[in-house]
Parts: sequence; structure tokens; C-alpha cells
Amino acid sequence: MKKTVKALIFVLLFSVMLAACVTQAQETFDLDFSIKNEKTDLEGAALKYMRRTGDQSFSADDEQVLGYAVNTVLADLAVQRIKDVQDDLNCKLDISYYSDGSMETNFRMSIAAGMYYCDIFTGVSDRFRDSMKAGLLVGLSELGEYIDYRNEDKWGKRNVLEILYWNDDVFGLIPAAWPTSSVSYRGLTVVNEEIIASLNAEDPRDLYENGKWTWETFRECLEKYYVDEGGEVKHYALATSGHDLGANYLLSNGFQVAKKGPDGNYHSGITEPSALEAMNEANYVFNGALSYTVDKRGGNTAQVEALIAGETVLGVMHYIEYVTSNIAKTMTNFGLLPWPSGPNVEPGYMACHYTNLENVIVIPQTSPNLEATALALDALYEPFEEYPDLNAVKDLLYHTYFFDRRDADIYFGMFLNTQFTALGAPTNAALGEWVVSGQAPSEFIESNITKLEEYIEKEVAPSKRGIEHVWGTTD
Repeated sequence: MKKTVKALIFVLLFSVMLAACVTQAQETFDLDFSIKNEKTDLEGAALKYMRRTGDQSFSADDEQVLGYAVNTVLADLAVQRIKDVQDDLNCKLDISYYSDGSMETNFRMSIAAGMYYCDIFTGVSDRFRDSMKAGLLVGLSELGEYIDYRNEDKWGKRNVLEILYWNDDVFGLIPAAWPTSSVSYRGLTVVNEEIIASLNAEDPRDLYENGKWTWETFRECLEKYYVDEGGEVKHYALATSGHDLGANYLLSNGFQVAKKGPDGNYHSGITEPSALEAMNEANYVFNGALSYTVDKRGGNTAQVEALIAGETVLGVMHYIEYVTSNIAKTMTNFGLLPWPSGPNVEPGYMACHYTNLENVIVIPQTSPNLEATALALDALYEPFEEYPDLNAVKDLLYHTYFFDRRDADIYFGMFLNTQFTALGAPTNAALGEWVVSGQAPSEFIESNITKLEEYIEKEVAPSKRGIEHVWGTTD
């Protein structure tokens, strides 16, 4: 049932250091669950759950319950859910919260040394990649009898979870059915609707809805939205970094970080004609004839501040969390949009990307109660009765954060079409470094393709193959 952890080298390195501060692994046992009146009895199993606090939308100093600020409706629902799971399954959930990043290091080191640390751990996805590769986390297929990890509406779409797949399994989940708990991506466009109204310009959300939000009309919008009065810029049309703009142009024309070739191997999509087309268009806007319309100060903080201050009409969000934590709390009216679509895709196409996921849930191999852990976790993150599906969650966000129901559709629609763009320098460079490199796109591709292909084979292809192994397809 439980695999032996094969990490002897880590034991030698870390066991002495951890012995004083980490509890030795408890005796492993299999619970003989009793079923009474069709209810599972976990026989009083005590399960330790450690959960990270703090991200772009939630301060680590704020008191919370499973990611929701106390004294809110969602926190109250979470409190009740914890109580119900303990009562219904006859178990004890010992939930503690951490904000110190060293706790994630301690987690990795302890399980590498074969020691018990906790039964459930929640943190940022990239912190788990090495542990996943080393076989220190439980592959969810091992617990498929107890946790419905194939329920993508509840635990995350396969494309969203790509960072958590490796070779033949998936090693982590997100609480996808819980409102605002796990949405994290880059590349959303925010519109200052107050300026749009003052310009008597057509709302770009209407352009999107009517299938006219394209690269061609976007050029026209940039010229309309930029206002210079007497040699002084009243507001720019767009605030973005070159990297964010480059990634958005690539993705909006159907770019795939890694595409499976006829040889069965995965290759970079940067060599596709549609990618070169996107790179040239991005250069035209950022470095060419329309560059004067762009506020290039870069950095997500600067983009947020420019939007709030009315210094730009459009801003690209480096982290989506800033929409709910900053934009929604300070702007009197704003709208959300995907990047305008390129000629290689259908109008209305939306795409974004991520390098990390917030609130990833993993189970360490050193948990002595794997079946009980899986059953309790599955029950804990059932959708709330008050918000049973995505439409209900969209309604909640519309009434809480947004001015238009379409914004909630875009907010989630982008996330469900996200791509994992990997964590290394080669893939990050391919997404947007060429915008500010001074190199022509074709020159950049030629000088970077070898190391990019090597990185994809090493870090991206195993995740793609993991999805294929679990699902039979990456789609």
C-alpha cells in the first residue's frame, strides 16, 4: 500500500540534523475501516495538516481558516466543514499554519530522511518538484480508491496541474472547487473603465464579446487610448513589461511551450511560423511604431499603481492575485480581458500561463495513515453546498469583486486555459526575453533553440508524459 522511500543519501545528510526537531516516523499501519450506515469510520485517526499562509492576495499575518480570512462567510463555511469531517469520519484534523519558508525546507528534508512530519502539506508548487522527482510524495493513483483525484472540477484540470505530474503519476492537487482558493496565473489584462468612458471609446469587453478583440483592432485601440496634452502624457494606452507582453502575444496566437512531434518527442513551439508572427507583432508594439503608447516601467507593482492612478488604460497583471487584493479594493470601475487574439486562432480565444500554483496539496510518503489521509482530504474539500459549481462561484466573485458578470467569466476562463511554462531560464527567455534583448526574433530563436530543446526534454516532457500516462492524452 505504502511505497518504501528510496532516499538513503538524504538520510545520511539530514537525519542527524533533523533528529532533534522532527518527530520520528510513527509506526505504519493500515486501518480496517468499518462501515456503519454507509458511513466511513476512521476510528479516531489523528491527521496533521500543515498549511501555508500568505500569497499575493492574503497576508501571512492575517488570521485565517484554510485560506479564508476569519469573520467572513467562506471562513465560517470552512470552520463548519472541518467540524463535519471530524464528526462524520470519526477523525481528528490537527491543522496548523506557517508563513516561514523554512518550514517548506524542513518538510522536504524530513521526508527525505524518512521521518514523519505531517500527513498533509500545502504550499507553493515549485517547492515540491524535487520531492516529486525523488519519489518522496505519494502518487495520487496509489490512493485512487480513497480520493477522487480524477475529478478535475474538484481537484484541478490536467493542464492546470501539469507542474505536479511526473512520468507516470500526479503528485499534488489544488482545491479547485473552493471559491478563490487556487486561481493563480499570469497575463490577464485589466481595463480602467473610467478612462474608457471619458474617451467615449467602445468598451474593449464589447469588442471581445463581438469577436473583434484582435491584434488589428488592438493597434487602433492603443492609438485611441494614448493621450498627450501639450507634450505631457495624460495617460498611456498600456502598462506592461516586455516579458509579459511577449508572452501574451505568443500565447494569443496558439503558442505551445512544448508540442509533441511525429517522433513522439516534445519540442518547443517557438519554431512554429505562428510564433515568429507573434514575436514580430510584439516588437512592433513594444519597440516599433506603437512603442510611444506603452508605459514600460515594468514590474507588476508599477503596472498596478499606473492603473489605479489613471496613468494607463490597460495593464497586464503579472500575478492574477493582484486583481482581488489591490485592483478590486481600490479602483472605482475596471474590467478584465484576455489578450487580443492573433490570426492563427479563432476570435475570442483566451490563454495565459503560470510558473507556480498557490495552495498545492501534497501527501508525503512518510504519512503512516495514507488511506485515512486521502479519505479525510477528499471529504474536506468537497464543494460547499452554497457554491456547488463554477457558475455559483462566478456569481460570488461578481458580487464580491467585479462590476460586470463577464469579468468573472474571463477570470476563470483564462485560468482553465492556462499553460505551465516551466521554471527555468530557457523557457522564460523564450516567452519574452527577446522583446528587450535587441535581437531580431529569428536570430533569438537560432541562438537559443538548442538549450531550450534540452530543457524541455529534461523538465517539461516528463510532466507531459505524466498526464498522458494518467489520462491517455494531454487534452
